[in-house]
Amino acid sequence: MSATKPQSADHHVYERFFELSLDLHVIASPDGYFKHVSDSAPAILGWSVAELRGRPFIEFVHPDDHAATLAEVDRQIVAGEKVLAFENRYRHKDGSWRVLAWKSMPSGGLMYATARDITHRRELQRQLLDAKNAAETANRELESFSYSVAHDLRAPLRSIDGFGQLLLDEYAPNLGDEGRRYLQLVRESTARMGQLIDDLLQLSRVTRSELTRQPVDLSALATATLERLQASAPERRVETHVEPALIDSGDARLLAVVLENLLGNAWKYSAKSADAVIAFGVDVHDGERRYFVKDNGAGFDMAYAHKLFGAFERLHSAREFEGNGIGLATVRRIVERHGGSVCAEGQVGAGATFHFTLAPKEILR
Repeated sequence: MSATKPQSADHHVYERFFELSLDLHVIASPDGYFKHVSDSAPAILGWSVAELRGRPFIEFVHPDDHAATLAEVDRQIVAGEKVLAFENRYRHKDGSWRVLAWKSMPSGGLMYATARDITHRRELQRQLLDAKNAAETANRELESFSYSVAHDLRAPLRSIDGFGQLLLDEYAPNLGDEGRRYLQLVRESTARMGQLIDDLLQLSRVTRSELTRQPVDLSALATATLERLQASAPERRVETHVEPALIDSGDARLLAVVLENLLGNAWKYSAKSADAVIAFGVDVHDGERRYFVKDNGAGFDMAYAHKLFGAFERLHSAREFEGNGIGLATVRRIVERHGGSVCAEGQVGAGATFHFTLAPKEILR
């Protein structure tokens, strides 16, 4: 600093902290020069203190930022704005540009300012934005591809099923029992393929669709799902228990899919139980609130529990219970998008319990 410094003890303490700061501190005057520059300048910009004070500061500013920077200076020194915050790019001595975030205020016709180098932060933000844009583009392309493939696959499936039905309707007597059985198997296979396409599209949609959080009545969703299942099989007698007033934050549409899959599985795998019982409720485990869907059906071997939530993974044959192994993969995707987790416990012949959470554990504590 060229001006004579006061020699008070407070001033010396101030100077020590001023010079020790990792940020850049300057005092600028209306003539466009820095009157004071902190010793952190070389580490941030490469220029020495003398070099920064020896030329108008605007010469170090990126040409595209000249007008905005001078406007900020005028607002403080001329208009007397109290505190300003702005960003601009400063040329480093090596020729690169550093993004500086400034905070300044006027006093006695001078502008006192401090700046932090946020170049790395801005670069990370740019990379994240580029990655986000690339992911969104890829998702749009994947969605278009998925629907195109689904459409192209459905057309021949419809033809196979349609001609199969014509053969059964018009040539059944000529086919014989064995021929009719084979043809029926062909039609059943096309139906399963169609369902598999629908399930894959749903799995793709829940992965990409926007998640909107709002209060959701999980008890109401569970009750409605069980009522639909009962209506689809009125001959079955199933004892159901739904804990009332379970409200949580989440995407109502996606959480409905979770309960439809979990309760649907409980309904399916308890079909051979004489006194089937299905329950939905909540418990607390290790300080964490967990929802559960429980049944007393076929259960599963815990040695294979790690396979439950993978796409196309099944622990029971299609002859025992229909399905294609997409439902639980969909459940896991939705729960994880909510920040939660899902797990299962079971015993062969003694039912299964699926637990899921809807928020990271740290938030619930």
